[in-house]
Amino acid sequence: MSKVTHPGSASEAPARNAEHSFARQDSDQKTVVPVLRRVSRTLATLLRGSMEQISAAKVKVDAPEPEFTVYESWVGQQKDLVSLCTYQLAPMKGRILLKFDPAMISAMVDAFFGGAIREGTMVKKDFTQTDLRLIDRLAKILAGNIGIAWSEFGSFACHYAGHASSTDAVRIASPSARIVLQRYRLTFPDNIRFELEMLYPLDALHSVDQIVSSASEGDERSGDPVWRDKLAQAVVDVHLPARSVLARPTLTLPQLAELKVGDIIPIPPARNLPLLIGERVFARGSLGEQNGLAAFKIEHIEKG
Repeated sequence: MSKVTHPGSASEAPARNAEHSFARQDSDQKTVVPVLRRVSRTLATLLRGSMEQISAAKVKVDAPEPEFTVYESWVGQQKDLVSLCTYQLAPMKGRILLKFDPAMISAMVDAFFGGAIREGTMVKKDFTQTDLRLIDRLAKILAGNIGIAWSEFGSFACHYAGHASSTDAVRIASPSARIVLQRYRLTFPDNIRFELEMLYPLDALHSVDQIVSSASEGDERSGDPVWRDKLAQAVVDVHLPARSVLARPTLTLPQLAELKVGDIIPIPPARNLPLLIGERVFARGSLGEQNGLAAFKIEHIEKG
């Protein structure tokens, strides 16, 4: 990587072959913004599908233009309680950060357990265990979404690295380091809005400049972004039938022939019931009740 110089400084040398490099500060707008614009467009589509699946409500996701700022400045704007998920996006060096609004977490928890998305009125002092379980679920789902969004530019793999509830507990850059902030604005029914923030250290983006620069120039291996957007949209809109089998009683032919209205077929207490997706056992659990409705509690996810 070449040394970063600032316009007007005595040490500034004439630019040579720097048009597609992240190394020069004056080229960041030309290289970083187009890449993140394409990533955020795909990720917004994937976010919409993931959020609708958990909340059971329609949601619109918008991604405004990326913003350049300093890490210390961003940290100074944060509240005492925040939800910060860190990710490793290999081969990118360092880590990236995803911030959830605590009010959104409360709303998503209510929706996940059968309620409706609504704006929070109570200021949280800490996250409950239920909040943390949902955050962990969301964070792992979005890790896959982030990896898919970046795969347009190379063999990227995104891994969820952990969660923190304050900026004191996590740091992805030095205080004076430049970062790129990408916002995602979520709009639910009744115009209820929340915002996610994703932070990329600029040095981390510099570490993969060759991969991203070649894609920005239209490398044929990157594929057609329009086709990728349509594919991502099609995937998140796929609906799969889910069903469970309460019991499988066995009757003889004479017993079957003698059945009449009002007869009762005894069913033993059911445990470890299968949850079927198509014909495949996806999980096992038990039946219960929630909000006056029959409900299935997942107790084990099948592997393989």
